Amino acid sequence: MQVEILKEVTERTPFRPFSVRLNNGAEYEFKEARDFGAPRDYRCIIFFGDHEWALIDTESIAEVIVR
Repeated sequence: MQVEILKEVTERTPFRPFSVRLNNGAEYEFKEARDFGAPRDYRCIIFFGDHEWALIDTESIAEVIVR
């Protein structure tokens, strides 16, 4: 996964929803900006759901789905 693509999608203003699909088939939907977190180098991202959270290695992202 190219970190530049992920960085471009997450830093759009205003924020627009997107999803990431992982190599294992799992999918995470980022509906709001507060659902997303990342360090400056984007080597991992954090999904903050309603009742869960997930630390995602960007190397495991197979696809970024822009809504």
